Amino acid sequence: MKIVSKYKLICFSSEYYLFAKGPKLYVSKKVEDKAQSLGTLPVGKVKSILGANRYMARGLRLNVRCGTFVDDRIAIVSYHGTIYSVDCKARTITKEHEFRTGMNNPLCFERIQGINGFTDGIYYGEYFLNHNKEQVSIFRRNAEGAWFAVYTFAAGEIYHIHGIIPCKEQECVYILTGDKDSESGIFKATNDFKNVEEIVRGKQAYRACAALPTENGLIYTTDTPLEENYLYYLDFNTKEIKEVIPIAGPSIYGKRISDTELLFSTSVEPDSRIEGLRYQFSYKLGPGVRDNKTHLYYVKANGEEITAEEIFTATKDLLPMGAGQFGTIMFPDGNSKNFATGQSVRKYDNKTFSIDI
Repeated sequence: MKIVSKYKLICFSSEYYLFAKGPKLYVSKKVEDKAQSLGTLPVGKVKSILGANRYMARGLRLNVRCGTFVDDRIAIVSYHGTIYSVDCKARTITKEHEFRTGMNNPLCFERIQGINGFTDGIYYGEYFLNHNKEQVSIFRRNAEGAWFAVYTFAAGEIYHIHGIIPCKEQECVYILTGDKDSESGIFKATNDFKNVEEIVRGKQAYRACAALPTENGLIYTTDTPLEENYLYYLDFNTKEIKEVIPIAGPSIYGKRISDTELLFSTSVEPDSRIEGLRYQFSYKLGPGVRDNKTHLYYVKANGEEITAEEIFTATKDLLPMGAGQFGTIMFPDGNSKNFATGQSVRKYDNKTFSIDI
């Protein structure tokens, strides 16, 4: 895998590639071009100074988590509790939306477009440490940049939302939730989220973040540090799951690169049964984590036939998994399967590299 930028690629359109290093943003016309400074997110002097140091940024989670382009020139990015609108042509950055108290970032933004019964837009699901079992919502962005809740899970129903998976063929959206057994489930939303029904829930085998819809089911990866993880196929007719392959660890990040293809990575995490500061500085792997490497997989669906292969690994660096962030591979938003970024792994940390498939 070839490193193509010393910065983390957040998202790209047909005109611009948007990169980040801490609170600083960079832009280029081509991924291989030298990225030019676009500006610094307006986060205040202290966060700007701390976020400029990679180790402090990791420890304090002062990173741009995710982003997407609204159109070819304007993107939105999520950073430490706030969404910012970024005009790559005018080189302006504007604060747009604050998350609820206690929420830093969603795992990703999701674009719902062209699905019968749903309003086109960019969506996110609330993802936070919900120890008080509060209600959890899905939000949609309107054309003016305002965000509105479109569906809310009742208090105590789930912990938080891992993923929102649009499916044109079934005219629905699948919602992935976690984390404990009773909170982990896969739901089906129809009619602009007016109807949400449970498909399966109640065990770690339903705790998912990345998924690929098929004609009669869902291919998904599990995300638990507590037991062995799998790439599963869920049959909607029988509601039974089939093991496709065991995977090397919990899977937090994935990217659908076509209607039949999925990329996903595993993460290097500590044992979540350890509490407090011991968890933050522990080097003990969770029982569901095979080794100290993040593994990258490529999945192809052809009707009922599903193939999956491991195509790359990167080794976790020396910082502890909690305080220093999980070792994993992330995927920039954009219409290409060719790029990924490293987090807390040797050689590739906060850098963008090309993927050979």
